[in-house]
Amino acid sequence: MLLRQMLREHRFLVVGYFVFMIVNIAPAMIFWPNLRSDFDALTGLGRLIPVPMVQDIIWMIDEHGYWAYFGIQQFFKGGGVAAMIAGSILGGLLIAREVDNRTAEFLFSRPISRARLLLVRWGTGAAMIVLPFVLVTLGAWLISPAIGESLPAAQVLLATLHVSLFAVAVFTVAVMLSTFFEHQLKPGLVVVGVMMLQMAFYLVKIFWEWSVYRMIDLDRLIPIAEGTYPWAQSLTFVGVTAACLTVAWIRLRALDF
Repeated sequence: MLLRQMLREHRFLVVGYFVFMIVNIAPAMIFWPNLRSDFDALTGLGRLIPVPMVQDIIWMIDEHGYWAYFGIQQFFKGGGVAAMIAGSILGGLLIAREVDNRTAEFLFSRPISRARLLLVRWGTGAAMIVLPFVLVTLGAWLISPAIGESLPAAQVLLATLHVSLFAVAVFTVAVMLSTFFEHQLKPGLVVVGVMMLQMAFYLVKIFWEWSVYRMIDLDRLIPIAEGTYPWAQSLTFVGVTAACLTVAWIRLRALDF
């Protein structure tokens, strides 16, 4: 019942997020053969862009080819931006929407423990964020031979796991904040705002080390092809998820409805 309710309430958000990721990766893959055949033009442009992070990305694509390009287009943009925004909005609505709509008392009056209710809604929401990302990633990987490229399944799956953990962590931060706000839009907007600030930090060399986006950038993804998985960053995402979920549960127990 809780699963059906979540799907019914948020189906348009999930479908829109799914379509957005397809629209993001499809033109990028179509453009890749042209870029591959005349990459000197892009590297020349890179020298003119006064953003060190953008220049580094261009040079990494020049050095590592399609794997770096795929990492930027799908993992960084798809998982780091699209999944982040969808997760922030969905997570922010998880509890605050019930409070804002005055339906929280009805929801929590059901003969189900608050811990179970939170876990079911959190698990359903996490699946809504991760599954579209995984499907689009695997779809793009399967289609890659059509543009003359191929990637080992293991490195694609490991990178997908790493970025999925990041998306779930962002979603869970929004879920935690959702237990503190009474307006349904505020938690998601706070998380999106903070993450956009983190992206701004990432693009400025002197603030790069303070950005969480360095945990899913090409410096972490490219070594996966060589058998080096970013365990420290992935475990950090798991720890943030566990901590925020615990705080959300404690907060939910303290609310008087």
